[in-house]
Amino acid sequence: MQLSTSFDLPNELWHEVFKNLPRNALGKVHAVSSLFHDISHPVLFRDFILDPDRHHLSSDEFIDRLRLYSSSSIAPHVRKLTVSFQFGRGFRPSGRWATGPISPCPVSQLLRSIQSFQNVCILDCEFRFDAEVHFAELGLQSLPNLKELRIHGGKLFCPRVPISSKISVTHFSFASIPMIFLEEWRRQPETRRSFLSALDPEALTSLTLSPSYDCSPAAWLANDTDLFSTFRNLRSVTIGCDGPFLRQVHAFLMQLPTLQHLTLTGHFRHCTEFIPTPGSSLPRTLQSFTGPREYIPLFLADTACTRLAINACCGPDELCAALLDTPSCVSAVTELEVQFSLAGVCTWTSPNELFAAFPRLKTVRIHISDAPLDDADSDVFDAAETFDPAVLPNLPDILLAALRACTTLSSIVIDWDLHYLTARLLPEFRDLHEMLLSGLAPREDLELVFEGELRMNPECESDDEEVYMDECDADSEEESERAMVEEELLSSLKARFAGSRFLSQTVVHT
Repeated sequence: MQLSTSFDLPNELWHEVFKNLPRNALGKVHAVSSLFHDISHPVLFRDFILDPDRHHLSSDEFIDRLRLYSSSSIAPHVRKLTVSFQFGRGFRPSGRWATGPISPCPVSQLLRSIQSFQNVCILDCEFRFDAEVHFAELGLQSLPNLKELRIHGGKLFCPRVPISSKISVTHFSFASIPMIFLEEWRRQPETRRSFLSALDPEALTSLTLSPSYDCSPAAWLANDTDLFSTFRNLRSVTIGCDGPFLRQVHAFLMQLPTLQHLTLTGHFRHCTEFIPTPGSSLPRTLQSFTGPREYIPLFLADTACTRLAINACCGPDELCAALLDTPSCVSAVTELEVQFSLAGVCTWTSPNELFAAFPRLKTVRIHISDAPLDDADSDVFDAAETFDPAVLPNLPDILLAALRACTTLSSIVIDWDLHYLTARLLPEFRDLHEMLLSGLAPREDLELVFEGELRMNPECESDDEEVYMDECDADSEEESERAMVEEELLSSLKARFAGSRFLSQTVVHT
């Protein structure tokens, strides 16, 4: 019997097949035949990058290539476009990577080419960190299908007088926001606006502002305070804010009448300069909050969000204290996610108070870690520096007391992040799981899941490469002897995780 070697499939099925191919394979398919060329061509160019440095071409060569990319044979098929204005990483007149003066950048040609991609839905623009970008002059208003605009780096300025033609997108993201020298900003408060004035307030529903390491987006928002209330449809906000700028962030958020989802991040969270005045609460439309526990009294007073996630490690007793000032929020929460240090859990003084404060709580996820902390202002777990193994026997009774206090729970997930030496000191996870389940009986509808990962010792770390190598060489013999012991130990610990029915979805990392 002779097998048929024909693949007589409808073009639509071939199109679906090609959509799932990696880009390098798609490029080979593109050259197989005229049929495959025509079918795969729109897929090959749906996600496209314009970057002079990436192409390793001279200025003139890249401009010639740019004409091809922006032609009718390619541009109409692009749905996601990334444009880099970070010239100079290796862009030279000769097209070679070298040191020395950078050739003039084809900025104007790149800007004009963007207008050719009329069907693009997602646009990423990457600027130099300190580049001054006149946002309103980028010409992005002429892209009718643009839905998401993502800016990385650059100082986005607009004229003081708001422009009439706005950039209409549903999601705007500004990452690596450079710092503003406040002294300079105070000297020129009337000359410029920031990025908000160029965005269509009626279309924008989602906003993400991620600062660089040394600034807060609130310093930029301060340029557009008179426009805050015009963003009536902005429902989701993710913003990095530190202590000195909490007042500006709060002023922005409280003027968003349809705000539903709020995520706040910040390393330097301890600030006593800002206390909200009575009546200056966020909208009652707020449904979910993700942020450090220090921000709960500042942003959640008189709100009724149903989901509360603490994205920075804290002690259980500290979280209880922060919730005392937000009774309306506590009474509405049905989903809670917290991050605790193992030391904090084992020394929990009132485990029956935290979850009992949530009368409607249905789902809780508890992250427990003994990971060390390198930076006093970091959001990473602070456990190993103060961890005392002698308190580990308290863990089962404390967890049971905490979970038993809330009678409305239907789903509990405990996510363990433990060093393998700590895991040795804990009870068998199978036994610990059964202990908690039996203590919570007869609640048959309750689901209790353990997840987790085990950590090895970190590698040698040093700022000096030679010192690093010397340290590692000196310890190599000792490490090799220890490795055999650790391998045997990890194998047994993995068996403890993987062999438990309640850990069927757990991934153990080493």
